Amino acid sequence: PAGDFSLAATLFGAGGLLLAGVSAEALRRHRRRQQRHRRLGRAIAATPPQLSGTERAVTTGAGVADVRWLNEALRGLVHLQTPGPDSPPDGSPAGSSDGPAARGSLPDVVAARLSATELELVLAEPRTQAPGAWIVHTSGTRWTLDRGAPTGFDPAAAGRLLAPYPALASVGYTAGGDYWLLDLERAGSVALTGDPARCLDLARFIAAELAHNIWSEQLAVTLAGFGVEIADLNPDRVTVTTDPAAAVTRSLIQLRNVAWALKSAGIDVLTGRLRDVAADLLFPQVVLLADLDDPDLLEELGPLLDAVRGGRDSDRDQGRAGAGRRTAAAVVLTGRHLPTGDASWQLNVDADGALHIPALGLDLVAQQLPAHEAAQLAQLLTVAARTDDRPMPDAPGDAPWQACADLAGAPRHDVLTEAVTAADPGPVGATNLERQAGDATTGSVRPDRVLPLPPAAYLESTATTRDDLTALAPAVDGTARRRVTDADPTLDADLTDWTAQDCPRPRLTVLGPLTVRAGVDRPTEKHRRAWTTEVVAYLACHPRGVTAEQLGEDLWPTDPRATTTSKVRQAIYMVRKRLGTDPATGTDYVPTAINPTGGPGLYRIDGLLVDADLFRRLRLRGVARGADGITDLQAALDLVTGPPFADRRPSGYAWLADDPLDHTYTGMIVDVAHVVATHHLATGRPDLAAAAAQVALTAGSTDDVALLDLVAACDAQSNRAEADRLVARILANHDAEVEEDLPPRTAAVLHRRRWLDRAG
Repeated sequence: PAGDFSLAATLFGAGGLLLAGVSAEALRRHRRRQQRHRRLGRAIAATPPQLSGTERAVTTGAGVADVRWLNEALRGLVHLQTPGPDSPPDGSPAGSSDGPAARGSLPDVVAARLSATELELVLAEPRTQAPGAWIVHTSGTRWTLDRGAPTGFDPAAAGRLLAPYPALASVGYTAGGDYWLLDLERAGSVALTGDPARCLDLARFIAAELAHNIWSEQLAVTLAGFGVEIADLNPDRVTVTTDPAAAVTRSLIQLRNVAWALKSAGIDVLTGRLRDVAADLLFPQVVLLADLDDPDLLEELGPLLDAVRGGRDSDRDQGRAGAGRRTAAAVVLTGRHLPTGDASWQLNVDADGALHIPALGLDLVAQQLPAHEAAQLAQLLTVAARTDDRPMPDAPGDAPWQACADLAGAPRHDVLTEAVTAADPGPVGATNLERQAGDATTGSVRPDRVLPLPPAAYLESTATTRDDLTALAPAVDGTARRRVTDADPTLDADLTDWTAQDCPRPRLTVLGPLTVRAGVDRPTEKHRRAWTTEVVAYLACHPRGVTAEQLGEDLWPTDPRATTTSKVRQAIYMVRKRLGTDPATGTDYVPTAINPTGGPGLYRIDGLLVDADLFRRLRLRGVARGADGITDLQAALDLVTGPPFADRRPSGYAWLADDPLDHTYTGMIVDVAHVVATHHLATGRPDLAAAAAQVALTAGSTDDVALLDLVAACDAQSNRAEADRLVARILANHDAEVEEDLPPRTAAVLHRRRWLDRAG
């Protein structure tokens, strides 16, 4: 398959899954931003073929290591001990005289172990009482939280409360797949000793994880002596410098500022985060230094190492930087010429990749990220960070309707005649029958649009733009209308089969939780059903059929060919058995892959009904029918039950990296919902407009389009408070402080409707 899979060895392995999860979260954030900047009717930029293998590795590994749960468990410690916004300003409960102390305090975490069943925290000092569902072990230095227990995390508070341990970084893992994370900030200074290459790969892994982890904010990571390949991994957090002396100086200055602020407030770092005191100074900085041989620099490192590891006794007595043990900073050293012996913690990595941590009594497998694999990861996330979109590709497949539509079901440009594109939609106030009456002398049918009113009528009362109207509601003449209708004569019959209780045809839901319905659908083990559902979805997304070799490469990209050959045979056998036989013809819905011409056989599913296909067919016909097509577009929205490809099995569906149909389908739902909402707003039914916008949100849309449609609906219903709340939500989604922070379309609509001024 296309793409370089060398990164898969790292990310598919037991240790790399945590990094895959961190990277996948970053990828999802970039995809959300791409969707918000996508112009209606277009698709987000595709991943270049040479990086699709890297994306597969990231998304597959992310399904195993649940970094979201880790993030919520850590942040939940703050949320459990922090009063809500309605509590008294001193942090005490109403009627209490305990004052700020009632808030509790955070445990002083040294390290953490993440397993499939629990999160364990290792504390520097015993704490015999823990909040929420946390369990304290006998010694008091170990706390655990079971996976099924409530974390205490409050999504509503996530934006206003700080992460408690932002410098936690994965350093190694056990043979059983448990991850060990070290709190670099608590350690202060860490020396990586042993095999130089292995140490450097561990340092690179730590930097890559810190670059995107979601359990911290505003983390600053500086690399000197290595790391050029990940300079673009996340420029907001990562800096690769050729002037390590300047980095050391900046760190010392920052440490002095932190020490002064904490001393003035009479608190330590963890208390500052819990109480949101001096928060702008408490975002940690991590400096990673490798193979530096400048004598002057080595001498300057002394004060920095002393500061981050807790300071000398005299410093503690005078309240200097090390007094609170944590200094919102950490230094990681590796290389032959660095003063590793002066570091607080020693981590030894041998030539075989074994990691020994004496302070914790641990022997692990060291995390590793070689330079060329780090470069692949950086390239993928750099590409994903771009906000340019692309024209929607044409629909695949050989069905006649697919020759008329693009991948999202909109009419292709070559279906719309040159005369139609420039046509006038008809006089204001004309009925649909009058518009379609056309010119009696020529027998032509005047072009029509699914949004037939003059643009000004929509711009005045809705949240659309002229570009939206051009892209989503093109003029369609009689010739194009007949071509579309003739290309899909069975649409209504297929819609009836889709909802029929006794239909024997196999049916696949992808516009929501993935589900296969089949006439025979025999009982199958749960994990087998999830697996065969993915095979059905894969074949449905390749309507022209796939060879056994392609199917094996896409579903098992890292397995040897001999292994995948047997897996393909087993998968096809199970799917064929699950879907059964067409009672009308007596043939299997999954026919044998035999090519009479002697070429490679192709696997496919005959007679399969897919909600995404029905959605696109309804959209195509609805747009072609002009003003009468709104009913078809509403019927398409009625098919949506959730985010596309929801509830996919863990580590599955990596093949979507090659053709991101999940994002394409979300975009097409947003586009259709916007057309329907625009129609109802212009015709005085804001309640129906709001319902259409809610479908887009149900589909997992993070676009501004649906939210702006809801603002318009609330405005039309004189619900100003809710409209203002939605505008504030849009601004918060972009961290927008000025208009330039917003996508151009969003800013244009807010400005035209004067919602931006009102929110401000």
